[in-house]
Amino acid sequence: MILKVLSGIALAATFLASARPLVSQAVDEAEQTKVGFSLGAGFSDFDPDVTQNPLPDDVLHEGWGQGRMWGATVWADAGIPASAKWVRGFSIEAEYRTIFAGGSAGQSQIRESHLAGGAAYTWRHWDRVNPYVKYLFGYGAVSFPPEPETNGTTYSQDSRGINIVGAGAEVRCTGHLWVRAEYEYESWGELLGPHLQPQGFTVGAMYHFRRSAQR
Repeated sequence: MILKVLSGIALAATFLASARPLVSQAVDEAEQTKVGFSLGAGFSDFDPDVTQNPLPDDVLHEGWGQGRMWGATVWADAGIPASAKWVRGFSIEAEYRTIFAGGSAGQSQIRESHLAGGAAYTWRHWDRVNPYVKYLFGYGAVSFPPEPETNGTTYSQDSRGINIVGAGAEVRCTGHLWVRAEYEYESWGELLGPHLQPQGFTVGAMYHFRRSAQR
């Protein structure tokens, strides 16, 4: 399944690259030393758990992970000022995502959200397209239909630490506005029995604020 997803990303990137002369100009040495701050948001289409394993002895959650779910993602990215060549291209990224719509009948009341941060590396060799990879870690929360507890309360939310790996590309539209498309794979700590492993795509836009050269 993951190989099919990665193949889809490659095809999408090829289409974007062929739509206009994106890679016709390489970025010079001075441009690669620039850093800045970016904000963006996008639409996310995710499988909430690629393991597709029903939770044991849990009728309410049977079938979790067997339908795509949709939501939104917000990004913030800050460059790292540095003169050393090996540091250029690295940045610090923060991300918030929530998926809450769609899914199978057993997922109609499920929401997965997370807040994470970490490092990204962007290859700024070309003027109009910037491929990147990233690793984030953070805090994830999932809400689900209430379950009765023995003490008379209900259990409808839980949270765990998560790790995220992702890859994608940004394509310049005009001025400071870029289109971003990415794939991410998440690994959650043991939650409600299994380890959740969401994965999916996000497509959106980033606004790159004015950059200044580092000397």
